[in-house]
Amino acid sequence: MAVPTVTNLNPSSGTTAGGNPVIITGTNFNTPAVTTVNFNGNTATFTINSDTQITATAPAHAAGPFPVTVTNADGSSAPIDYTYTTGLTLAPTGGTTAGGTTVDIYGSNLANTTAVKFGTKNAASFTQISGTHVQAVSPAGSGVVGVTVTTPGGTSAPSNFFYVSPPTKSSLSVTSGPTAGGTSTTITGSNLANASSVTVGGTAGTITANNAGSITVTTPAGTAGNASVVVTTPGGSTDGLTFTYVAAPTVTGVAPTTGSTNGGDTVTITGTGFTATSGVTFGGTPAAFGVIDDSTVAVLTPAHAAGTVDVVVTTTGGSATATGAFTFQTPPGG
Repeated sequence: MAVPTVTNLNPSSGTTAGGNPVIITGTNFNTPAVTTVNFNGNTATFTINSDTQITATAPAHAAGPFPVTVTNADGSSAPIDYTYTTGLTLAPTGGTTAGGTTVDIYGSNLANTTAVKFGTKNAASFTQISGTHVQAVSPAGSGVVGVTVTTPGGTSAPSNFFYVSPPTKSSLSVTSGPTAGGTSTTITGSNLANASSVTVGGTAGTITANNAGSITVTTPAGTAGNASVVVTTPGGSTDGLTFTYVAAPTVTGVAPTTGSTNGGDTVTITGTGFTATSGVTFGGTPAAFGVIDDSTVAVLTPAHAAGTVDVVVTTTGGSATATGAFTFQTPPGG
């Protein structure tokens, strides 16, 4: 059984006119696929984004808090409240102080809109989408301002819009990692709260922690080389930091292939991607090494019991194993 669960609605409130998108977060949305999203008995149109996310369009409803559930063939989720209000709903509710944020405004009786204001300033532009939906572009501003819509019937009550200073970045705690991704790195800076995305080389990473002064992100897979790190928040986007993807090493040769159980033999390992070598082991035992160039590492074998062992070279880009590449032999009389 894979009954769906719902853990969050974003936003968790909206106008009685409906029509605004609601991001539903939870589990088991594809296993099996959700068939119904219900706002207190009213069926919503929706798109399944992933097994953990659905985008639904809130249907019209009277004011007040009401339960939302999602249903698949195995059952329905426990309800979570969505609150209908009589004012305007803004999406997003904040944007950069420089202006230029596209804001979707939802409400009732919005037909024939003649003006949209952010505080005392006119919107940079606005477009009438429908009688319940107007799209406006914010002017430059600061602080918290009330957004109002004017029609021939009057002017709405204001809904708060928050101006956010653009983010800045100062450092990256880990600056390189494997092309497979999975490296956790922390970006420090200012105005980083509520980041909507961090991309590395144009691909979104996974944000695991976020506050005004730092963001911790797990890198996505990438291609070898330098990749720009871009942070996007309600205040805008910023780049200027670089993460270096390092290709996994390969081992093509080990010479000689035999040595004494006492260790101390000089062995040359050839391959690729050795510049960032951090360790070499023989049968799991660390060996002293020196990087000659990107394709050559010189190693002093450790002491080891007799037998054939794997040779492993580990770099920032990952590890390469030469299976059974070296044999430790007991010296005469040993």
